[in-house]
Amino acid sequence: MILLDTNIVSEVMRRIPSERVLSWLDNRNNTDLLVSSITIAEICYGLRILPVGQRREQLEAGFEKLVARRFSGRIIGFDESAARAYAEIMGVCKEKGRPMSIPDGQIAAVARSNHLALATRNIRDFVNCEVELINPFE
Repeated sequence: MILLDTNIVSEVMRRIPSERVLSWLDNRNNTDLLVSSITIAEICYGLRILPVGQRREQLEAGFEKLVARRFSGRIIGFDESAARAYAEIMGVCKEKGRPMSIPDGQIAAVARSNHLALATRNIRDFVNCEVELINPFE
């Protein structure tokens, strides 16, 4: 099972998404792909702060359609186990001089606590998280 980082989900929403990412996703069984509630929050926030108008409305509608079509029933929350993994991940990263953003730490913690691989473009950001990393852009 694979947890998709926010940058993978947002790539699909681009006007011209990466062919590699689309191909990678198409070659996976939908039931093997999950997203975290953190990714949902990040994308909803990003959409919310766009100027009100047709572009924002189209992106919001596209995102809701994507979530319903690809991730219905496969959105993983940030629970107690993830919270404990988050504390460990953030602590290790800080000790190694490679602090992480809070959302990245939370996404990594969800992956780690659920024994999931993490698909991300930002491999370097997650190297100290003890999760299997996949870069669909490569």
